[in-house]
Amino acid sequence: MILALTPNPALDLTYEVDTIAVFAEHRVRRVHAAPGGKGVNVARVLAQLGRRALCAGPLGGATGEEIRDLLVAADGLRQGWTPISGSSRRTVTVVAPDGATGFHEPGPALSPAECSQLKEDLRAQLSSDIGPQSSDTSPQPSDDARRIAAVTLSGSLPPGLDGDQLAGLVQACREHERPVLVDTSGPALLDAARAGADVLKPNLGEALAATGEDTPLAAARALLDLGAGTVVCSLGADGMLGVHRTPAGDAAWQAAPAEAISGNPTGAGDSVVAVLAARLLMDADPLPDVLRHAVAVSASAVTCPVAGQIDVGLAARLLPTVSIEEIPCP
Repeated sequence: MILALTPNPALDLTYEVDTIAVFAEHRVRRVHAAPGGKGVNVARVLAQLGRRALCAGPLGGATGEEIRDLLVAADGLRQGWTPISGSSRRTVTVVAPDGATGFHEPGPALSPAECSQLKEDLRAQLSSDIGPQSSDTSPQPSDDARRIAAVTLSGSLPPGLDGDQLAGLVQACREHERPVLVDTSGPALLDAARAGADVLKPNLGEALAATGEDTPLAAARALLDLGAGTVVCSLGADGMLGVHRTPAGDAAWQAAPAEAISGNPTGAGDSVVAVLAARLLMDADPLPDVLRHAVAVSASAVTCPVAGQIDVGLAARLLPTVSIEEIPCP
């Protein structure tokens, strides 16, 4: 099972409109409400890929209860939240045929005691089996399938939870010998690298801003220098770059789609994290092969109106069209 930890979960509201105009009224054609936050989206994609996932992180208030209730019906998911006194946040994404516009609340501030409890809950989850939920009457998996085998830490940090504490969560995973993937931004990305995250997954802007470098390859190698094991950098319509360090030196590949796909890119990065967790952390597949799958799955996610959804059939059709190129690392 993969534990998908969301430091700042949200209730995602998606409005579908015909067009978006600033300072104008809009008639909403459809409204979608879904459990969200980057780690929750990762868990939902994992379930669609046939992988078992556990949603974890701080959760509270009426919005938190709605997130919990919406997840109850999600196939293959378990929940192991850390209760907090504040109310979890909401996000609003307005989707039109030519793109999407998002509005993200900051999230509730965590107290020092709640930050400590989050870390203790993570340690407990890594140390024990994850049993069935009370509502789950399906045949239960073996003991091995109920153990946490890998961890993803995805999304923004709420007030009160800083990069040092994020690094502490990474270190807890390493102490329990579980591979961990981190998808965050800003100084926290550097803290995760220094803590020895097995995989980092920034987008291009996040990688350049955090490291001060001017190319994605240089930024990825800077994060490797700090202690990360592998860096996968999303390049938008240009695909993604993957770099890891070997005894013979750094090795890098760029995977690119055959053509750009328009739609809602909100959950594309989270689908990449799900593929990396399943195929790189769990299955230890070769990085070039993982990148090809990640590009195909993320492209299929763009065609879905709601973050956390993918089109498995479309991803399978796109996979043979994804190009892969080895990048020199002088």
